[in-house]
Amino acid sequence: MKFIFFIVTVVFFVSCSFQSGDVIGQSDDYSEKVDKSETTDESVDQVDEQNEEESDNEVEDTESDEKVINDEDATQIDTVTIATYNSYRFFDIVCDSGYCSSSDYEVQFSDSEYQQKVEDMAAALKKIDADIVLIEEVEKKICMEDLLEELGSMYSVIYIGETGGTASVDVAVITKGTIVDTDKHLASIPHPDGGTTTFARAFLEVEIELGGKKIIVFAAHFKSKSNDDPDRRLAEAQAALEIMKDTADENPDALIVMGGDLNDFPGSIPIDTLEDSSELLRVASDISDQATYYYDGPIAIDHLFFALEGSGSYVAGSAQVVKDSPSWYSLMSSDHAALKATFEF
Repeated sequence: MKFIFFIVTVVFFVSCSFQSGDVIGQSDDYSEKVDKSETTDESVDQVDEQNEEESDNEVEDTESDEKVINDEDATQIDTVTIATYNSYRFFDIVCDSGYCSSSDYEVQFSDSEYQQKVEDMAAALKKIDADIVLIEEVEKKICMEDLLEELGSMYSVIYIGETGGTASVDVAVITKGTIVDTDKHLASIPHPDGGTTTFARAFLEVEIELGGKKIIVFAAHFKSKSNDDPDRRLAEAQAALEIMKDTADENPDALIVMGGDLNDFPGSIPIDTLEDSSELLRVASDISDQATYYYDGPIAIDHLFFALEGSGSYVAGSAQVVKDSPSWYSLMSSDHAALKATFEF
């Protein structure tokens, strides 16, 4: 009887313990929402005409564009450094277009040449030393994945705005923290002469959570001057301005920055359209050495713009051109220098 009484007593107490809500073991699920919808358009040098015809196609990327280090947001941040860098034809080892000779736009790297390009890119990003980098002229997601791996723990996550065009070079973002959401703006936009056009590449919007702060960046690469169409760049600038204004209205708690290779210089109509607005600040306007490229002399065609209606502020005088030497306007294997600036919350 004593044994039976002991068994009943044990069962009673175990039952009460579970009913009272005690947790013996629990695992937390972690998930992030990233918008993977992709629309396509591209106009770079020899592939410009071909890829413009593909602008209405939609490409779904079912693979993850993320590598998350969850400890990144454990420490609150007061400032963030954001940079833009044109990687210059960051292709992989596959000739997708079928035209990869020295006179063609697409480059087909050998295995060793590709590895050298990845290492050059990693060295450039280490020298830039920014929290978030907007990168132009990246062919494929695999390029960004290999770059992320080469950089080790320096960055947490990448996202590329692939357009799906053959041998297209697209915009991308590499960042610390986590990516919360993405969007692409490739729908028709008004043309200043009437009718419509599109962004030459994805006008990529990426929402980032870093150090407890909400940051929204736009990576841009406006129409090149090859087969020049300045009115299209003006259309891109006007549309980018409207999108950033709407984003600032909808996200007053976010720090909002747009950057990229805009293929025009201060004083041009497209850049003046952005700079002369009451909504944006061109952050390098307060430094003397603004040039990021050399063509018949040093010129500034890579830019960062800060949305004044959003959260935070630009740290005056923090804009800096990052290049190989004071007299050059390039960085590593790219023909562009980088531009970075610091923002505070």
